[in-house]
Amino acid sequence: MSLAPPQRQPARPGPWPLAAIAGAVAALVLIPGHGAHGLWSQGEIGALQRAQAALGAALSGLERSPWLPDALRTQALALTGDPAAIRLPGAIATCVLVALAAGLARALGFSATYSLLAGAFALAFPLSLTQGRLAVGDPVGELASTAAALLLAAALASPRLARALGLAAAGALALALAATASGLWLGVVLPLIAAALWGPAPSRMSSKTWPPGHSLEGMPVSAADLSSAPAARSAAGNPSSSLSADLSFAPAAPAAAGGLSSSLSADLSFAPAAPAAAGARRGAAPVSPAPSDLSPPPSALSRPLRLVLVAGALAAAGAAGWLAYHQGDGYIPALGAAKDLALRERPHVRGFHAALEDCGYQLFPWLPLVLLGLLQPGRARWPALWFAVGLALVSASSLLYGARAVPLTVPAAVLAAAAFARLVSPRTPAAARRLALVLALAGCWIFAKDARRTPSRVGAALAPARGEHNYPAADLGAPDLLAGLAGGAALALLLSAMFSAPGPGGQGASRMSRRLYELRTRLPVWLPAAVMVACLGRQAWSYGRELLPRTSEQFSLLRPLSRWAAWADAGALPKALGVHRVTDPGLDLYGPAADQRVPLATRDALSNVLRQPAPAAALIRTSELAALHQTARAGGFPLYVLDASNRDVLLIANALPPGEADVNPIRRVLFDEPPALAHQTLVRFDDYVEVIGWEWDEPVVRGRDVELRVVLRALKPMPSGSKITFRLQQGRLSRVNPMPHDLVENIYPPQYWRAGDYLLHRFRVHVPTLEIVPGPHEVVLGMRRTENANYKITVPEGETGEHGVRVFPGPHEFAVVGELQVW
Repeated sequence: MSLAPPQRQPARPGPWPLAAIAGAVAALVLIPGHGAHGLWSQGEIGALQRAQAALGAALSGLERSPWLPDALRTQALALTGDPAAIRLPGAIATCVLVALAAGLARALGFSATYSLLAGAFALAFPLSLTQGRLAVGDPVGELASTAAALLLAAALASPRLARALGLAAAGALALALAATASGLWLGVVLPLIAAALWGPAPSRMSSKTWPPGHSLEGMPVSAADLSSAPAARSAAGNPSSSLSADLSFAPAAPAAAGGLSSSLSADLSFAPAAPAAAGARRGAAPVSPAPSDLSPPPSALSRPLRLVLVAGALAAAGAAGWLAYHQGDGYIPALGAAKDLALRERPHVRGFHAALEDCGYQLFPWLPLVLLGLLQPGRARWPALWFAVGLALVSASSLLYGARAVPLTVPAAVLAAAAFARLVSPRTPAAARRLALVLALAGCWIFAKDARRTPSRVGAALAPARGEHNYPAADLGAPDLLAGLAGGAALALLLSAMFSAPGPGGQGASRMSRRLYELRTRLPVWLPAAVMVACLGRQAWSYGRELLPRTSEQFSLLRPLSRWAAWADAGALPKALGVHRVTDPGLDLYGPAADQRVPLATRDALSNVLRQPAPAAALIRTSELAALHQTARAGGFPLYVLDASNRDVLLIANALPPGEADVNPIRRVLFDEPPALAHQTLVRFDDYVEVIGWEWDEPVVRGRDVELRVVLRALKPMPSGSKITFRLQQGRLSRVNPMPHDLVENIYPPQYWRAGDYLLHRFRVHVPTLEIVPGPHEVVLGMRRTENANYKITVPEGETGEHGVRVFPGPHEFAVVGELQVW
């Protein structure tokens, strides 16, 4: 008999410490350097102007916006004086949302590891990164709405009347704030319905699919105790064995749950219990006592409060519907929005499924994992209901008010963590694990293709829609980056499944299979979660700290006007800056004072300024460069592009500052001598242009990106809108780059070409993996004049010509100029 005192179990961290950790990590990612990249001209400067007007600036033509976000941005601007400070309220609100995701997962009974993983998911979503790094979206309203739902649900679950009343009062205050930030529809109706759907799962539950080593409470048991002797296997195979019955996921303590019911536990299993020995790993495997049916009952306020929530949701929905029905073209503060005029004219262009598509891009690429958690939520039953109802409400409201941020970060993160826990759990049946993994990998693959096809939907998820042609995907490398993030997510899911403990019957008959089985049982229990955290960290950094700042350079005038100011202070450029047809609102923010701007209304006025021998600089629209370059060539005066970092605006001058280089993009495509390419050819189209050389990056391998290069010799200006088709083709189905595209990247449009110009056309294309068959492919060339007609091929005159050219006459004339092997 030992007189030593009994060993005390180490205290398990509750929701608040884990929430603090997740929020601190989010703050390290989102807040440092928030002002290093300029404000986006479309989307952010409107919010800045409203804050400036609230502080007394004489501004007009401002858009209406909800009160609470603008009030917080105004206070941030007043306290710091920095225009970039308008991003701080959104960054802080996003950090709190990340913390709430981790805290809610812990309060629902998730382990500390998977609670932090839920916070990592919440941080890695493009929705969170965009709202945290830019002054767009509605993070403040989402935070108020989420807090209202959590507080009201906690009031329903609280066993003490006084505590329930206090939580209900706090929830009512959060509802009022949410109404001033998001309107009645998403600020009141959504949290009321979400809170009314709260309900504890049956207390007699099991954690048959929860990974060993991740229960909240329990005593460590050695692996030898769990894996020694055949009796352990036989006992594990018996569903009624005591060991299998004791492997339950203990609910969190009421105090740690922050008021949520300690009986919130949902069955995380797909099937009967798996053998415990098969899931045991070397080290400590916690065993929890069977859950108790003695959880404290809810207070007397629970039933009437639930009735109040339902009645309030119906009343708010009725009021919102009445206001929306009678809403004209104006803005109604109670709704927090004005109707989308484009949708009002053409409501059929946005289907009911569009909100799910927007949600997928805002949660890129984790929507498949969220949907898997939605189908089998387990402990995340309440977030699953919350997410489903919220998505339906967002879909309905978007039919009137257009696309917007989907305010479901917290439930989506908890669902993703629950689905991942099920995916790597050894107690999940092998067939279910394989099916979930296949569905998740297929979803990641689909998102990777979507990211290459429409990168602006992900890279600028909350920016005003401008179309793919206005998104600088090539300059940012966004297709490759975003597709790489989706591929990394798929790889992380696959590795996590491989590194997880094997389920029952995982060992085969061969020696190699048994060794692999033993190796998987010895891997650390935290390894799958560590792989996923590394993947999420990479996404948060690549998207939030690299892609968004580089995109800001394209959509902000901070960099070109800062460089001009530095050259003007150094005396290399004059203090006056010409402005030619530039209406970007960033000019008032980052540009010179109004008395230092010289308006240049016409091209002749701009040309006259640049013809002068004295140094001169001006801002022009990117679309004006080709015409100005042609005028400079004809007039013989120098023209230099000093900064081309902005997508829509260029800084030009007639003199180069010391040590600077001309970055005129036209010089990349226009030459006096033909660039040398691998394959010569000669095809003339209607005496407008000749194709005299071409090459593809070789080898051409399926699944990789290749670049096409073509040398054109201009004979005379071509009509605008002309396009070139240059594809690899085998038969009728296997085609690489089948669609026509703009000539010379549309940098120097064909209507400005002069006879004798040599132009280098480049186009980067992704070779599909599955749609293309390996083998020799013909190189097919055509030139499109309109949607229904091609230019006629005048050289060669017959069906064959020099360099092996073969012509296919007809209404759409094409020429075969060579052959390439596709691997």
